[in-house]
Amino acid sequence: MSSVLLPLLPLLAALCHCGLADSPHPHRHDYCVLGAGPAGLQMGYFLERSGRDYIILERNQQPGSFFSIYPRHRRLISINKRFTGRRNREFNLRHDWNSLLSDRAGLLFTRVSAELYPPASSLQEYLAAFSGELRLRVRYGTDIARVHRAASGGAAFTLSDQEGQDYSCRVVLVATGLWVPQEVRFPGWEMVEGYESMPVDRNQFSGQAVLILGKGNSAFETAAHILPDTARVHLYSPSPVRLAWQTHYVGDLR
Repeated sequence: MSSVLLPLLPLLAALCHCGLADSPHPHRHDYCVLGAGPAGLQMGYFLERSGRDYIILERNQQPGSFFSIYPRHRRLISINKRFTGRRNREFNLRHDWNSLLSDRAGLLFTRVSAELYPPASSLQEYLAAFSGELRLRVRYGTDIARVHRAASGGAAFTLSDQEGQDYSCRVVLVATGLWVPQEVRFPGWEMVEGYESMPVDRNQFSGQAVLILGKGNSAFETAAHILPDTARVHLYSPSPVRLAWQTHYVGDLR
């Protein structure tokens, strides 16, 4: 029996929020950031440092919830290079692909993991520490279902969550990432198992011939994971492999 897998495009953010009571209008803010992943938290840091009135709205109960599922095989491909041979902070940060920027020299990813290719759970741990220690204003469990132009009141946008609660915002910054699987339609496509739902137990591929559609990071991640238990693994795509070191694009194969 053969299996076919379709990879997903790489994706590009304290269980209580801090400081929300400081605002005299708790649901009116100058800046609303959607998503508490790496990008959302980084934006929140700069807004906090600038003394801006902002709120980060996150649908899940923790920051970086994307990394509770992805990468599917639980190993990051963003390197955690602790030793560069240099003492220059800026040079070292250029080789640190997981830490966010802050004024705290010790608030780096290296404090939660020493592995060059760390587990995804370590990034979640780091993002929680970053958000908590810097007291970023994050409201968890808030799923924004609708964004529309405000009718009046000085705000440019009104955001409505799953409970019907409205948030008035002058500026909306979307940091939700890319989360829709890339589907390729062809005869028999409905029998393809997507990267987002494929089994991660290698025993389910034992002795099988597996065809993976795509030659990106998700495809090679999957191939490397199941290779020891399969009879054959083939990767197919309409274009050659694009290596990140050649294209200088981090979304290409690392």
